[in-house]
Amino acid sequence: MTDKDHRRQPRFVVEGLHGRMTFASDVEIVNMSLSGVALRLDRRLNIGTEYTLKLEVHEKHLAVKGLIVWSALDDRKKGPKGEDILVYSAGMKFTDVLTQRLMELVAFIDENKLIEEKRLGGLRFYIDAPGKALLDVPRPYQVKVISIRGMLIEADYRLAVEARCPMEMTMREGEASLAFLGRVAFCSEPGAESGLHQLGIEFVELSSSDRRRLDDFIQSLAKA
Repeated sequence: MTDKDHRRQPRFVVEGLHGRMTFASDVEIVNMSLSGVALRLDRRLNIGTEYTLKLEVHEKHLAVKGLIVWSALDDRKKGPKGEDILVYSAGMKFTDVLTQRLMELVAFIDENKLIEEKRLGGLRFYIDAPGKALLDVPRPYQVKVISIRGMLIEADYRLAVEARCPMEMTMREGEASLAFLGRVAFCSEPGAESGLHQLGIEFVELSSSDRRRLDDFIQSLAKA
């Protein structure tokens, strides 16, 4: 499709349409047990929110979900330009450690443990595994304009042009979210009043069923 054809695609201004974009954030594992983990990272995590922690085990990746049970500011330091850098700590309780994941988690702990500490309720291990842990952090966005090819969104974060991020969007209340990979076509400076960035997102890598759902949704907007 040419740029001219792309511009001919009908676009619709929408309200109340929102979604989430997932970022992979580096984290430091402080200690870990089979029931949970203590982390240090560069952002505050929301208590009661579920996140996905990705661990590297023998060049394989283990993903476990966990619920944040506590979160606190841990340290404040100066960056290279004199800016404040905040470091947070958080405690995560694992929620989906099944038999196979449990075996892989045991392997990760056994390979990377420094010392073990007996605590009420079981053993907790201090871990030395730099660069081996990522946390999937969902960030919200609001859809302002949408077409069959992409959308204009507002968010409180900046993304690099051509970046590709896993995204999901809720089109209708009560329906499953639309899942896709989004390509950043452009990103504006934050608005003077709102402080929000406007980002142009192209839909890429939709499943055939989600593509049909998106087509149906756009057609319903055209008929409204």
